[in-house]
Amino acid sequence: MAIPKVVEDSPGLKSVFDRYHVGWVTRDPDLIASLHSDDTVFCVHDGSEPVIGREALRRHCVELFAKYEFGMEEKRFFAGADHWVIEWLMVMDLVDTEKRPFTVKIEMLDVVTVNGADKVTRKDVYVNGSQMRAAYSRAGLLTGEGVRP
Repeated sequence: MAIPKVVEDSPGLKSVFDRYHVGWVTRDPDLIASLHSDDTVFCVHDGSEPVIGREALRRHCVELFAKYEFGMEEKRFFAGADHWVIEWLMVMDLVDTEKRPFTVKIEMLDVVTVNGADKVTRKDVYVNGSQMRAAYSRAGLLTGEGVRP
């Protein structure tokens, strides 16, 4: 699905979004981190602690991409002068506890703020928790304390 046009005409924001999107689709931690400010905050709203700082974010992405293989299906995109919001599906192929493969799609929503220097200062990722718990439970990835490492 094609991403709808940016709502507010902001060439700098559009350029940052385009490069940022490439970083996530190609799973490139260096590109992603290069587009963040030094004091960036990256927060996945799943109970985990926020990642603070560009280098910490780069390391987080390295670990994330090593641990999980996932794709993205974009849905809706909205933007203003200094932010964008994108609704998307995380698509993962998993194996259930009976060793049968299955594909899961989990609803996600990103809220991203960009400063005047065209650097991402904050990214909040909101996850459909019930969809994630159901998928991870089916795959045997949940423990009493959360996701199994």
